[in-house]
Amino acid sequence: MNNNATSLSLNDQIFATLMVGGKVLASVCRNNFANINDVVRFICTNAGRFMGLAQLNIRNKTQGWSMNLALSSRKSIPQPSFHTAKASQYRQASLFA
Repeated sequence: MNNNATSLSLNDQIFATLMVGGKVLASVCRNNFANINDVVRFICTNAGRFMGLAQLNIRNKTQGWSMNLALSSRKSIPQPSFHTAKASQYRQASLFA
């Protein structure tokens, strides 16, 4: 057993559930995770694309701890759009007109 409260061993049995708006997108029970990042990567890959704020619950049955993570996702990063007017669209003001 590791000293760190949220450390993992490859033999630890991990339960993980990813939920958005109370709906379960993915759930897994297995071992062979080297670290928390492996769990997050695995469950997000199995959940597929989602948009919004998700709650990830990870429970290590072997060591007896659990944790909750908030994950945020969006379909894509919006691209800025700029409207550029041509110089010929502007009238030049004249002080002598």
